[in-house]
Amino acid sequence: MTDELDAVLEMHDELIARRGVEIWIGAEPTFTRADSVEPAWTNAAEGDDKLARAHALANHLADMLPGASTQRVLGRQFPGEDQPRFAFGVRWNDVACDSVAPRANVDDEPVPPPTDLATDRWLTVAPDPGVVEVNMAPCATLRAFAHHAFQVWDAAALAGLSATRFRFNGDVTDSGGGGQITLGGSRPEASPFIRYPHVLPALVRYVNNHPSLSYWFASECVGSASQGPRPDEGARERWDELGVALDWLERLADRGELAPDQMQLALAPLLVDSAGNSHRAELNIEKLWNAHIPVHGPRHGKMGVVEFRAVRMPERPAMLVALAALLRSIVARLVVSDYREPLVDWHDELHDRFALPQALHRDLRHVLGDLDEHGLGVPAQLRRELEAWRAPEIMCRLGDATLGLRPALEFWPLVGDVASQERSAARWVDASTQRWELTLDGHGPDRVAVNGKWVQLRTVGDSVRTIGVRRRVYQPSPGLHPGLPVTDPLVVEWAWAGRAQRVELWAWQPGGGPYSGLPRDEQDAFERRQQRIQVTTRDGEVTAQGYRRESRPFTIDLRRDET
Repeated sequence: MTDELDAVLEMHDELIARRGVEIWIGAEPTFTRADSVEPAWTNAAEGDDKLARAHALANHLADMLPGASTQRVLGRQFPGEDQPRFAFGVRWNDVACDSVAPRANVDDEPVPPPTDLATDRWLTVAPDPGVVEVNMAPCATLRAFAHHAFQVWDAAALAGLSATRFRFNGDVTDSGGGGQITLGGSRPEASPFIRYPHVLPALVRYVNNHPSLSYWFASECVGSASQGPRPDEGARERWDELGVALDWLERLADRGELAPDQMQLALAPLLVDSAGNSHRAELNIEKLWNAHIPVHGPRHGKMGVVEFRAVRMPERPAMLVALAALLRSIVARLVVSDYREPLVDWHDELHDRFALPQALHRDLRHVLGDLDEHGLGVPAQLRRELEAWRAPEIMCRLGDATLGLRPALEFWPLVGDVASQERSAARWVDASTQRWELTLDGHGPDRVAVNGKWVQLRTVGDSVRTIGVRRRVYQPSPGLHPGLPVTDPLVVEWAWAGRAQRVELWAWQPGGGPYSGLPRDEQDAFERRQQRIQVTTRDGEVTAQGYRRESRPFTIDLRRDET
């Protein structure tokens, strides 16, 4: 971690401290073996060399912490699994010497997690489908959190694990396990959500009003089938009741009558996924003040903790630190200034306009501006790290006009009766649809041609014009629409100032045929991505055969127009 970043984080911590607000931060980064397609590193919880690499990660991390010890502990046991999963615990004390404490052997007999952690710190390294998960120890400051995160990434690299992996076509994707962030206090009663009862209802409203918080940092799988769906992506009846619940809780908070258990009981049935599971909600409050979760080592239900789950695993720790700073600032802003904006019923706009990075970026700027106005702004260096959460544009130029092409969000549906994850480690979604955003800012035409037909661009603000284009990139099995053809390549044509350009975006190897294997390294992956983008420029104009039908104001769907 650089001295410059360290100084920025210290300044941000001071900003929060001046408000007299205590907000501890935790996270659950996940790592995979990028060179493997074995089930343990794609979709299974255990197997292959996952145990050995998790053991190595825990011990490497312990080497970086003062006087740390490791031990093998009992992991979680999920329905349908014969026995508890493996887990390793790392225990240390910061007021401790640098002497080497005992290390666990990979084949040690598992023991229950410790309960005597009054002053010691504790983290676990455990398996999840396709990944190894590090449950970081909560930190009182952003600076301490950042140091801890950089140590975790370094330990993972020493164990041969990565935060990202490559697809066969060279695309870079995250580890596949998410990177959730938790917010709370040094003890349950000190949590901002317990100490200031109006804050959690306000946070629900704030996230609803700003879809960028739900989607800008999320993984590829977003929407109702994701691991962190919004309340308005679930059952309509629950969404209708959420506003009633928030109004009632806020009235109780105003009168000083809102108890933590009442807040838990009121919101837990409404902040859930499509199967009614409160663990897999965008805002997970199952450990806020839940009397139904028994004490299990250092963890129990009454922790004053809120987990933000709409987070993919970032490729570098600075990105996670920037998001932690943003969420911490939002909570502090809600503490110092009340927020009672009505819930917005976005209807189709949620999965139409806000599928586009341009719309999300504009909304995120509003969030950052709101924090600035309340004296809790995110420093410029961290804002640059927030920008990095979405893929950069492919820039094409004709004269003084620039066409940007960027991957957009797609909302993949569940396949069949698999809404609940309680009976299996993973859920099937139809991931065969891909969405791209086409954008012109300032100079340039108001229309482009997509696979031979005109498409009208839509204004999203100022002089920015954009449209989302959906296409099928492979035929899934199992999946929806059996036999529906693939559209590859996606062809975008546009003209300006007497020049025309044709852009071909291939999902897979141009001309067809399989890849020889996973990319060997980053350079090989880059070359495969470059091969899939073909641009030709000539004098003249573009001709097209009529206009494409719009499925929604900001989206055209090639699957509907080319069957």
